[in-house]
Amino acid sequence: MNRTALSAFGLIAVLCATAARADSAEAAFEQACHAYDQGKWDEAAEGFRGVLRYGFEDPRLEYNLANSEYKRGRMGEAILHYERAHRMAPSDPDIVANLALARSRIRDVIEDPDAAGALAGWRRIQDRIGMTAQAVIALAGFWGLAGIVTWCASRRGGFTPAWGWALCAVLVATILATTSWHATWTRLQGTPRAVVLHPSAEALAGPGLNNTSQFTVHEGTTVEIRAERPGWLQVSLPNGATGWIPSDAAGRI
Repeated sequence: MNRTALSAFGLIAVLCATAARADSAEAAFEQACHAYDQGKWDEAAEGFRGVLRYGFEDPRLEYNLANSEYKRGRMGEAILHYERAHRMAPSDPDIVANLALARSRIRDVIEDPDAAGALAGWRRIQDRIGMTAQAVIALAGFWGLAGIVTWCASRRGGFTPAWGWALCAVLVATILATTSWHATWTRLQGTPRAVVLHPSAEALAGPGLNNTSQFTVHEGTTVEIRAERPGWLQVSLPNGATGWIPSDAAGRI
């Protein structure tokens, strides 16, 4: 489980920070890397977390912090930061592998009906392509449709069978690309999720301690956030179970 190097230039480029801010962040990052290489996991974790407090958002920082938390045995924090890194860089093989490893160490094993088979393979392809590339393909498709319609409407022969088939092909490709982009965005960005950080949390029937317990979730479990009330989150599991947990029992991805 190796940490990922992040150069000073790369760190500065993340947000184009001021010189003083970048210098402080660079120093904190170098100290955290040094601590990690020496096996000082507590110091490394606090160092990488300190860099994040400067406002930098980068999958490599989240990945390094997750590795440090994993070494400390804090599976909840490790999975939280692996999940954040995965959200920003879903095709990174190291992030994917370490997230899977951390998940194998937690208590709750909840079957996701969409985590196997053809759909799982398609998700891996989507992650490899990336949301930006899918959006570009969809946008190019829309421009292609407009171009074909404009061209055929302006020419003397109008729509020929060949141009009609071309229009249908571009239309189908555009619909597929748009649908794929939307599904990827919803899965990675559009659905609010959280990771349980407490050793265990009772999921109640309603937002209040006077409600009955529906089930128990344990540290490291990833849940979807369905609703919020002051001090409470309504969460759901892949198997459909839903309940309310204290908001301080989980960290948002």
